[in-house]
Amino acid sequence: MAPIRLTQFFHAVHYTVQGTLMAALVLWTGRGLRAVPGPGGAAPALGPYILLAFLLVLMVGSSLYTLSRYMRPDLRRPIRENRRVYRSRQLLYNSLLGLLGLPPLLFYQTTGDPIHLCYYVLLLLGLTTLSWPTQHRYQRWLLSQHWARK
Repeated sequence: MAPIRLTQFFHAVHYTVQGTLMAALVLWTGRGLRAVPGPGGAAPALGPYILLAFLLVLMVGSSLYTLSRYMRPDLRRPIRENRRVYRSRQLLYNSLLGLLGLPPLLFYQTTGDPIHLCYYVLLLLGLTTLSWPTQHRYQRWLLSQHWARK
């Protein structure tokens, strides 16, 4: 398999797995929260959980972004090493972008409106398409460090 095809395959699998796991976790957790009675016997408010999820996304997202900034190409490295670094950086970048789907999932969980679930699926498909790795993007990333030194 060509190296760029392998990277594209990992890219598609990553978004599929992350999207499925996030949806399953949020939907499973939401059902469990509704089963626990809140004050006065009513269902508990999900507002604090949405705020907590937002803060978690900010914290994890900033950590992933910072880590991905340190993964830079080096033309003196072997080709395989640069490809591995590029795939790792792409994985972190995809993880960060995939977290953008958390708010629509949480809104779906609170409202039950299927439009939020459709928005989540369309968002992940759009992110997959917009960040699709190509040979041109890989070469531009590879040369970015070289041009930064001049």
